[in-house]
Amino acid sequence: MRGEQRKIDFGSQIRSYTLHPQQRVKDHRTEHESGNVEGVLAGDLDAFIRATLLARAGAVREAS
Repeated sequence: MRGEQRKIDFGSQIRSYTLHPQQRVKDHRTEHESGNVEGVLAGDLDAFIRATLLARAGAVREAS
């Protein structure tokens, strides 16, 4: 399965990681943020996956 194909370019990232001065990870598609940078870098992506699924479910409902 593949989603929308976009040109890979500066500013097209899905997530940004800020490590200093505050620590946070932000998903630019869903606006979900986490202060657990170490956990996200270690693979704890459940909250981001859930936010994406909820956003997609909301978009499907709006289109109906």
